[in-house]
Amino acid sequence: MASDSDGSNLIAGGYNARLYTSANSGVTWTERQPAGDVDKSWESLASDSDGSHLIAGMYLGRLWTSADSGVTWTERQPAGAADTYWMGVASDSDGSHLIACEVAGRLWTSADSGVTWTERQPAGAADKRWMCVASDSDGTNLIAAEDGGRLWTSADSGVTWTERQPAGDVDKDWRCVASDSDGSHLIAGIYRGRLWTSADSGATWTERQPAGDVDKDWSCVASDSDGSHLIAGSHVGGLYVSVDSGATWASQTPDGVSDGSWRAADTGSTGSSMIVGDYSGRLYVAVGYRALAVIVTYKRLVALAITAFTTRIFRK
Repeated sequence: MASDSDGSNLIAGGYNARLYTSANSGVTWTERQPAGDVDKSWESLASDSDGSHLIAGMYLGRLWTSADSGVTWTERQPAGAADTYWMGVASDSDGSHLIACEVAGRLWTSADSGVTWTERQPAGAADKRWMCVASDSDGTNLIAAEDGGRLWTSADSGVTWTERQPAGDVDKDWRCVASDSDGSHLIAGIYRGRLWTSADSGATWTERQPAGDVDKDWSCVASDSDGSHLIAGSHVGGLYVSVDSGATWASQTPDGVSDGSWRAADTGSTGSSMIVGDYSGRLYVAVGYRALAVIVTYKRLVALAITAFTTRIFRK
């Protein structure tokens, strides 16, 4: 899933399912399917600041871009004709600078909204298990993460890269990364490990573990424009929100949900609007620090409900 800067324009997709867009913070949704009437396995999504320019990546498929908030789509395939596993995509604020990663391949960047692409590979010629990418607001500062490897940051739109390893010299199973608007404040999560935050574009890192000293299966993270409001979800074991750049965290599981299996998350520019997705097939949207629960099946939008979970994080 992905959000624009104020949380009004949203996009969400599922495995063997459809894409859906919302222009009213998740109250109503419109089905989108750029590749015809057949369900697709959507793996990654990103949005520009106003929700007009979108990019969607498929699992064993193609990249698709839209310049009209998802009404029409154009197929993109920077790596040639073969389908591939697009695990992560990210966009700058106007949708011109994009980055996409293959799960067993390369990084790719575009400076023309996906029309042309340039192959990037910071670690030499060998393919990497790239899992996720993030971008600042103008596409200059980027972060990319490997499964069973390292974090990498770039300060020149992907031309050159610097290896980062906040957890020592041992390779880690990095699963999720997020960036603020200028690339200075970063957050990264490890599968069966810890969260890490940086306030200096990845030069140094601080270990974070909101649920105590137990490792968690971190699967999604998101940041607002200045890195103060963060959200992190575990594949097994909870959803957490921070309003102080990761120094402290509060458990923020919606009413009616146990720990959940949180697969994706995003937030608006101020952190007052958030969207998260549970692997069971539901979306939850928080708007103005109060929660709207949007219930979605894997294939169809089936119901809408407003819930009133108002913990201290979501209370005005």
